[in-house]
Amino acid sequence: MSLIYTCKHCSCEVGRINPNMIDLEKIGWNVLSMEEKEKLMNYRPDQSVTLHTICENCQSLLDNNPQYHELDFFIQ
Repeated sequence: MSLIYTCKHCSCEVGRINPNMIDLEKIGWNVLSMEEKEKLMNYRPDQSVTLHTICENCQSLLDNNPQYHELDFFIQ
């Protein structure tokens, strides 16, 4: 099972953890509630898991434009 981190705003791949590198406790998987896991994670047919995060570019854009936090989507 690979973990693939993608930006929830622009959908770019932020990072990937291969199965032999996964220690679920080190990445904090064990402290997430079921609700958080359902909200942040998508299980894919190829046995990988996509986790939604935010990339540096989108975070910078939000930092420079705080009004964008009010929007559901700020990238068209």
